[in-house]
Amino acid sequence: MRAFKVVTPATSNPITLTEAKTHLKVDTTADDTFITNLIKSATSSAQEYTNRFFIATTIQQYGDKWEDISNLFKSPVASVTNIKYVDTSGSLQTLSTDVYFVDDVNKPARIGLKPNQSFPEIIDRLNAIYVEYVVGDASAEELDEGIRQALLLTIGNWYQNRQAVVTGTIATELPMNAKFLLDQYKIQVCR
Repeated sequence: MRAFKVVTPATSNPITLTEAKTHLKVDTTADDTFITNLIKSATSSAQEYTNRFFIATTIQQYGDKWEDISNLFKSPVASVTNIKYVDTSGSLQTLSTDVYFVDDVNKPARIGLKPNQSFPEIIDRLNAIYVEYVVGDASAEELDEGIRQALLLTIGNWYQNRQAVVTGTIATELPMNAKFLLDQYKIQVCR
């Protein structure tokens, strides 16, 4: 079983309030809080859909055995901070960087053994291993335009259609045109 948690969230949103309001053609401040919440929600939904984080975020990915961390299932991986594990005596240890390498060219990134190395024995328990790594671009300016446009389309759709279901239409989490743009950035991860 694999799971992850955010250790350090992104310090900014990929779309600014000004950009969203320009896209929405809104020139008052009455809906600023609502639009800001739409930016956060659209970003979260798009990140989940693509298996990515858009702006630099530090996460910990957990595993019960070494195979569970062979694929780092959030992308793009900027760096691996450390790999920690609980040894057979129940002590938390840090895996030496002499033992493993990070294949960050592959998406999703992979953890592999260096030649003539092996993973140490771990205790038989849940979440015996975790990898802490940084994913996402350093800033919103580095984000691909396709992702930015998908976020703006989603924000616009949700701003105009505030109800969960509009009679006579099919309700979706992300608009189809946003999904079309995001499909090219989607990372397929086996869970």
